Amino acid sequence: AAITSVSFSGFESVVNLSAEAKKPKKHVPSAVGLSFLISVFVYVTVTTAIVYLTPWYLLSDGTGLPSSLAAKSLVVPQYIIIGAILLASASVALCYLTTLARFIFICSEDGLLFGFLGTIAKCSQVPILATITATVLSIVVSLCFSYKFIVHSVAGGTLIAFAAVCFTQIVISYAKPGKPAHTADEIELVRLVEIDVVLDSEFWDGREQTHPEKKKLVQVTALLCAYCVVIISASTLIHHPHSWSFLKVRIPLISVALLIAAAILVYLGHSYHPLPQKDPGFVCPGVPFTPAIGLGMNIALFSSLDVMAQALTFIYFIFGAVIYFGYGYFHSTITLTKQRGIRRVFQIGDDY
Repeated sequence: AAITSVSFSGFESVVNLSAEAKKPKKHVPSAVGLSFLISVFVYVTVTTAIVYLTPWYLLSDGTGLPSSLAAKSLVVPQYIIIGAILLASASVALCYLTTLARFIFICSEDGLLFGFLGTIAKCSQVPILATITATVLSIVVSLCFSYKFIVHSVAGGTLIAFAAVCFTQIVISYAKPGKPAHTADEIELVRLVEIDVVLDSEFWDGREQTHPEKKKLVQVTALLCAYCVVIISASTLIHHPHSWSFLKVRIPLISVALLIAAAILVYLGHSYHPLPQKDPGFVCPGVPFTPAIGLGMNIALFSSLDVMAQALTFIYFIFGAVIYFGYGYFHSTITLTKQRGIRRVFQIGDDY
C-alpha cells in the first residue's frame, strides 16, 4: 500500500498549482485525469517489460527494468532507461519542491506559519524563502533517512490527506453557499455583523440560536464519522486478528460492515440533498457516493500500512497540532480579524 500510494501521488500537484493556470476550470480536471491515465500506462508497460525479460521465478522486490535489460546484454537500452529514470526523478523532485513551497507560502500568508516565509522576490514574483525552506527540508530528509522510511512516511500522510479531502468535499456539498469576502475591510465587516448579532439583546437570555443549515451539517458530519468507523472496522478485519478464521468469521463480518456502510450512504443520499454552489468551478460528480468511495479506499489503504507508517503519521499530526495551537491559531488572519472586530464593537459601545 505504501508503494502504491506513493507511485500514484503527484497528480494532485495540478490542483495545487491551479491558481497559476490561465483556464483552471477547463484544464485542471482534464489534466488530473490525463496524468493519472499516463501513470497507469507507464507502470503497466514497465511491469510487462520486466516480466517479459525476466523469468517469473527470478523476480524479486529489487527487480527493475535496467537490471532486466542488463541480464539480456542490452547495454544501450539499459543506459537509455537509466537516463530516463534520472530525468523522471528530477521532474518528481521539482514537482514536490514546487508544491511544498506553495504550501509553505499559503500557510505563511494565512498566518499559520511565520510571516517572513511568504516573502516574494520582486524580480521573479516567486516565494523565494518558501522555496529555499522547501529545498533545505528536502535535502535534509534525503540525507538523514532511508528511501523506505521516506516512502512510508509520505504514504501515511498522503492517504490521510486524500481521505480528508473526500470527507470535506461531502460536507461542503451540503453547506449553504455564501458570498466570499475578498478584502480585509469586507472580512472585518462580516465579522462585525456576526458579533453584533451575538451581542444583540435578543440573545442575552442565554438561549441558543437555531440554525437549520448548521444542524444539517452536524448530522451529515455525524453520519460520515459513523461511515468512517465502519470502514476502519472492515479494513482492520482484513488483517487482524489472525486467530479468527478468515473465511468463516472475518469475511462475514466484513460483509456486514460493508452493508452497514452502504446503508449509511444510501440514507445520506436519500435524506439530504446537496445544495447548488455559486460559481463552483469543478463539481464532484455523484455526491455523496463518489467521494465516499474515495474516502473508504484511502482508509482501507492506510489500515494496510505497517505500524511504522501509521506511527509516523501520528507523529506528524502531533507536530502539526503543536505548530497550529502554539503559533498558527493565535496569528491566523481569521483570529486576528475576529479580535479586531471584537475591539471595534466594544469601542462603538464605549462611544455610545
